[in-house]
Amino acid sequence: MSFRLSRLKTVAFRLALADFALEVCAAQFPLPIPTRPTSFPLSSPPPIGVPLAWGDNEVGQTDIPASANAVAAISGSYSDSAALKGDGTVVVWGYDPFGRIKIPADLTNAVAVAVGRLLALRSDGTVTSLALPNKFSANVPHGLTGVVAISTGGGFAVALKADGTVVAWGDDNTYQVLNVPAGLSDVVAISASTYQTLALKGDGTVVAWGSNLWGQLNVPSDLTGVVAVTAGDGHSVALKRDGTLVAWGYNVNGEINIPAGLSNVVAISAGLNHTIALKSDGTVAAWGFNGYGQLNTPANLGIVTAIAAGGEHTMVLLDPASATKSATGIAQVTNGSVVSINLTYGGSGYTNAPAVHILGGGGSGALAQSVINDGYVSAIQMISAGSGYTGIPTIQIAPPYLPPDPRLSITVSPANVIMKLTRGFTYQVEASQDLSVWLPVGAPFVANAEFITQEFVLADSGRYFRVRPVQ
Repeated sequence: MSFRLSRLKTVAFRLALADFALEVCAAQFPLPIPTRPTSFPLSSPPPIGVPLAWGDNEVGQTDIPASANAVAAISGSYSDSAALKGDGTVVVWGYDPFGRIKIPADLTNAVAVAVGRLLALRSDGTVTSLALPNKFSANVPHGLTGVVAISTGGGFAVALKADGTVVAWGDDNTYQVLNVPAGLSDVVAISASTYQTLALKGDGTVVAWGSNLWGQLNVPSDLTGVVAVTAGDGHSVALKRDGTLVAWGYNVNGEINIPAGLSNVVAISAGLNHTIALKSDGTVAAWGFNGYGQLNTPANLGIVTAIAAGGEHTMVLLDPASATKSATGIAQVTNGSVVSINLTYGGSGYTNAPAVHILGGGGSGALAQSVINDGYVSAIQMISAGSGYTGIPTIQIAPPYLPPDPRLSITVSPANVIMKLTRGFTYQVEASQDLSVWLPVGAPFVANAEFITQEFVLADSGRYFRVRPVQ
């Protein structure tokens, strides 16, 4: 790990990095350049997956809460993670030593979230802080409306408006990140980082501003046909229409060393010093710094539908069908009785409330039932506390019901047909379903006995049989 990263680690909340998760676009190329919404209300993305995270967990940024289900989009920063749910609400977890996270009670119409500076975009085009007023928030400019996308850097935020212009606010930290280029217009997507901001224009070109300490603003002069951009701490990455990537800037940890042969990419997201890419087949590629295991994609991950790189951790959304998992919980015992069961993971894929089994712990009689919501276990309710528990019992929550594969199974009994024939003559057996159309069964044969027995499978051959001599 470089000195620069060590120093950043000591001021985690100041150097937060957020990047939007992008839904899988399509498996066909060329990919379309994003269309910027121009009318309101904005539409919230539908639920597309189950969140999973790995990498740095120093402040709980990979500890996904049970309430983060039916998720439509994800966002990661250096020290926080967030999920936008399909009902327009937001769940945030991670670094919160001062209780700064304060999600408004009336936030039920969010369409995007940028967790770096704790912001949410509402369907009416306004931006709301997810933090206590004037504390760790980005202080959204008064009267800011008409916003269609947001992104946040270390101490600043950027908003894309419906008219294609960009607004930035917050702490500049001498990195010039607030100096939006004069005349910048026709922007369709934005991505902010600690030191720079990238803007994708409607013609597929990229504009960058901020600090250029490591060449992260040096957009290749021939770069065109771009459909998505993502800003890392000191590197920048662009996704082209043909599903390939271009990267430039800081490269001490291989941040811009795109894996050879990587293609069919539909979404990208950069953390501080690593980048992840989502392919059209639902698989993920990752490269760069791996000091916290942020590149260690779990085996048998399943089908990924969206990605988001936090500072030193990685988040994905999994297709629910490929991410079906059982809920888990921990029992709380007081005076020998099980008084409650705290959910540690809500699971996914539940169509019915699963059974809850309380096993061991030296006691008996404790009973509980589950409550499901949007396919996950949202709560465990105690029916009986039981007695005599000297230890903590094990909680087993039944897995989601998985119906059997719709396989057709037919048992067919063979039919034996006895034929009386004239020896030496050639015959053909025929079958029919309706006594009108007769089709040959097998090849013609010569009768070598007066009585010949032949076995037929009725389902394959027909309902009726006959035999006729071949002239």
